[in-house]
Amino acid sequence: MANDDQVAALGGLRPLTQPYGAVKRSYYKLTTSTTIGVWVGQPMDLDGNGNCQAISVGTGLSTLTVGPALGFARDSRGQMGLPDAMSLITQTGYLPANNDAYVCIADDPMQEFIIQEMSSGAQLTTANIGNTTGFMVNRTTSGSTITGSSHWELDPNTVSATTVGCIRIVGLADNMNSDGTYNTVGAYAKWRVRICNHRMLGPQTAGQQ
Repeated sequence: MANDDQVAALGGLRPLTQPYGAVKRSYYKLTTSTTIGVWVGQPMDLDGNGNCQAISVGTGLSTLTVGPALGFARDSRGQMGLPDAMSLITQTGYLPANNDAYVCIADDPMQEFIIQEMSSGAQLTTANIGNTTGFMVNRTTSGSTITGSSHWELDPNTVSATTVGCIRIVGLADNMNSDGTYNTVGAYAKWRVRICNHRMLGPQTAGQQ
């Protein structure tokens, strides 16, 4: 059967547990003047002042990334509850644009993630393991206002054997579809990846994976 299209509920970069069962994360102050909403799984970077900002749709393959957004808080320790913009009973789990907050980011350069492959274009195969590629938003919006999930996906059309891409393909994810079949190569495949062009580490060569 075909792979499930799960991006509306589990889009963007979703961290796998590390060998020690935890995901390293830090809180970063969001750039106050940002005009882009922040979604769970959204790739984030830092500005010139060390504040975080959402990566814009359509940025190049070599875009630096510090990691994906995991959640939001009012202070840098995550102890003061949700930001004001998310405290309304009608607000789902994403941060609307132009709001102050701290963003919890999975920022370990060695962290692995699962991301869904977009359905258009030439699909990846296991021969692409070790290659790099970029991100893409193959939807009309950057995220779901219902689930709060990012709509970012892995772009199979820019895959390259070089290190120019944002993310490196590590392997096919061990996921199961809703009908009981396993995740396979093809449209909506889920892949294990690592950030290749990490803000805290710089571009990684194939030997560093």
